[in-house]
Amino acid sequence: MILKDDGKAIAPVHIRDPPVEPALDDTVLGELMNEDTHWRLKHDLIEHLARFQTYQPVGKLQLSPNSGKKTYLPEVDESLKPRDKMAFDTVNNAFLFYQKYAMASGFTARKSSQYTHHGVIKSKWFVCSKEGTKPFKAIDTSKKIDTSNNGSKRKSVRRVPSIRTGCKARMCIKLMPSNLYEVSSFNEAHNHFFVDEEDRHLLPSNRGMNYMQEQAVNALSALNIGPVKAFNIMRTLYGGFDKVGATKNDFKNFKRDLNRYISEFDADMMIKRLLRKKEYMPNFSMEYITDENGVLRGLFWADEDAKRNFSVFGDVVSFDATYRRNKYNMMFVPFTGIDNHNRNVTLGAAIIGNETAETYSWLLNVFRQAFGCAPPVIVTDQDPAMKKAIEDTWPESRHRLCMWHIMDKLSAKVGASICNNTDFKKRMCAIVWTDSIIPVKFESEWATIMNDFNLVDHEWLQSLYQIRDTWIPAYYREEVMSGLMRTSSRSESENHFFGQFCNPGCTLVEFLGHFDSAIEAQRHEHRKNGHDTRNTNAEIWAEDFVLEDQASRIYTRTILFYQQLEIQNGIHRCAIGKWEDIGDFVNFFVKDWEQPCTTFFECYLRQLYNFEWCFIGYDAGGRHDCVLYMRFEQFGLLCSHIFCVLRMLDIREFPQRYILRRWTREAVPNSAPGAISGINETEDRYNEVNRVVREITYSTESVINQLVTNFDALCSFRDHVVNYFKTADESVVNAPPKSRRERFAEITGNTKPSEATVRVPIGTRFKGMGKPKRMKSKREIAVSQLGKKRRQCQNCFRYGHNRRSCKNPTRTKEQAMAEDHGEEADEVDEEEDEWEEVEEDMDEQDEDALDEEDGEEEYVFYYNCGVLVVQGVIIVQVAKELNYGVFSCSGCYYWCSYVQVAY
Repeated sequence: MILKDDGKAIAPVHIRDPPVEPALDDTVLGELMNEDTHWRLKHDLIEHLARFQTYQPVGKLQLSPNSGKKTYLPEVDESLKPRDKMAFDTVNNAFLFYQKYAMASGFTARKSSQYTHHGVIKSKWFVCSKEGTKPFKAIDTSKKIDTSNNGSKRKSVRRVPSIRTGCKARMCIKLMPSNLYEVSSFNEAHNHFFVDEEDRHLLPSNRGMNYMQEQAVNALSALNIGPVKAFNIMRTLYGGFDKVGATKNDFKNFKRDLNRYISEFDADMMIKRLLRKKEYMPNFSMEYITDENGVLRGLFWADEDAKRNFSVFGDVVSFDATYRRNKYNMMFVPFTGIDNHNRNVTLGAAIIGNETAETYSWLLNVFRQAFGCAPPVIVTDQDPAMKKAIEDTWPESRHRLCMWHIMDKLSAKVGASICNNTDFKKRMCAIVWTDSIIPVKFESEWATIMNDFNLVDHEWLQSLYQIRDTWIPAYYREEVMSGLMRTSSRSESENHFFGQFCNPGCTLVEFLGHFDSAIEAQRHEHRKNGHDTRNTNAEIWAEDFVLEDQASRIYTRTILFYQQLEIQNGIHRCAIGKWEDIGDFVNFFVKDWEQPCTTFFECYLRQLYNFEWCFIGYDAGGRHDCVLYMRFEQFGLLCSHIFCVLRMLDIREFPQRYILRRWTREAVPNSAPGAISGINETEDRYNEVNRVVREITYSTESVINQLVTNFDALCSFRDHVVNYFKTADESVVNAPPKSRRERFAEITGNTKPSEATVRVPIGTRFKGMGKPKRMKSKREIAVSQLGKKRRQCQNCFRYGHNRRSCKNPTRTKEQAMAEDHGEEADEVDEEEDEWEEVEEDMDEQDEDALDEEDGEEEYVFYYNCGVLVVQGVIIVQVAKELNYGVFSCSGCYYWCSYVQVAY
């Protein structure tokens, strides 16, 4: 192809620059060998380096014979090039065509100027991204920045290179009477070479996250996987960086823009999503509360599965506030129970803005409204706000304090010497961590320990003894299922579980997604445990005892293991001593060789009208040293003594009276997969698209798994997909992509409201966080300022602020130095007057207050302005010049701090 430039023909020339000869250090080589060897080695090295392929510019080079100007033409298929009079129905389709041409050529296209008339685009220009020039701001490197003042910093200048080269390549379209846009002019010559095909994925136009990648980043975010890890996962699955189509920064920017879209509407979006769940999901409950300014104070939610679990597993519930689960420091409060596999189950969840009794009372009230009743036993830590709220809101519930939190303070409160050097801690744990003693026994043992170690008047131990009925297991023996939880460790375990899915910097919308993922994982684990129970056969230890085989078909696998241990103990370690009839009861005396007592356990048995047996076990009045076991009342399982009696009576059917539903296999039905995420909560287009995408992905993976062993069939399937990909690629011209705002609305499920009705909290504080500002003495403030650089404004040259926040009039540095010198003179006069008053006050004080020991010690008075005074005499005016070393404060005197100085 021949082009005309200045009226003369120019032949196309392909760029083939010769390789540059590398520079070698002759001095170094000459030290190792003689000149002949040196020359031969150098020649061989040059030939070896020439074999390596260097980067070659892409494009046909056109040289002007007059000006020597270089232009480059792209080497692309003619079907991709714009042609004169080519028509497009919209401006966007024209730009998409030119962009596709630019991608194939190796440059990036962008939109330029346009001409409009009455809001209608009459003409539009599309240019190369290197069109135009960028003015550079000159930096005077010879001028030094003044750093003599304290607090001044060298201003860093961000030096960003420019891609602009003044390229003239462009395409112009004009609106025709037929309402179509036609190409009116097209210049394909560029003043720069093009990007090689191997590097074209780095061009801005080729870098961008597609629909599937955005969905993947959002889905992985629910599993607490950030954008960087998501990018690394994708580039590993795709087979390289160039196959992803985006960079790591593109992934990070997408996450940043998504959080910006949420911004202050975070709480409002979360509440609207929960309200939609309440509308579309059956029996879903949610309540929230705000303050007078519309700031979110508390939010509670629970779905149908949680309510069903509470009806079966809600006999003992633990709840505790968890911190650092969102960027606003709002406390996450999960309500935790124990399921039929002895695993944690979440019965409800809430986030609260503070830990006051009022907030906890509101939370417990909405919990009762959602579930219909309060749990019989509630386990918490020693938070006084929780205690007051439970007493006011759930008076019928038994409030149990966490034993671990109390016993963990034992060494700190009593003393490490007593706990480590004596058997005090061992004896305390023996009566605290056991459920096999009665209250009278506990009280007598407690009194003995207190007397033995002279702790009768210990204030902390006496306060614990006064509330012994709230944390000692001996006082919970009559409470049903009270043995399941004695500490809040279930809540701690739940907090760790949710911590694997959440992170401290997530928004509330992200947190809700993390919570749904965690609950879905928890319920999947419950389903898996149920499946393992139904499809595995436990080993029967005592085949002649039919009740064990029946128990294997009644209980879950985990509970069966506990029950088998009791059965084995009843067979091999227990025996019937005697029995006697007492009215309607038969009293069995059971000997247990595993128990420390030497007498018998008494089990009273009565046969009911329906041929069932009722057991009543208790301590026979003090005639025996043994105690009431009450395993069924505390754990819902029969003990070894009962199984010993049942075996002796040859009972052939497991007593239905002693089968609790909460431990059976079918205690609760399994939740539907995906129900927690609310997949079917709406019927909008977005959810339908996601459903179809999942079906396509699953079908494609299934076909690949079937054809992976047949290479020819796999290649045929590949060709079919590639051919369809070309068809879809051609149809994309008529399907412009959605804007980033529309995509964020689809991902979050919320359109950005014009005004937030519920606002996010700012500066939420929780217990254990400490005071916002610790009170510091004037001496500590003065010492902290020693040698510390202060921020100086470059507008008024004062300290304490910067140029952006300056409200003072502009002045030069010389003016500032002169004015500050006069102010310092005034301040010195004021300080001298103050010190005269100080000296007068010191003379009036009793000298004994200064001479505490022998009257010969010298005390230093250190004023907060940096003046050092020894017995009223100014020693040093500037504190940072003091060389006496580090002082330790030994008292205070007026507004000065005095320390003893060794000269």
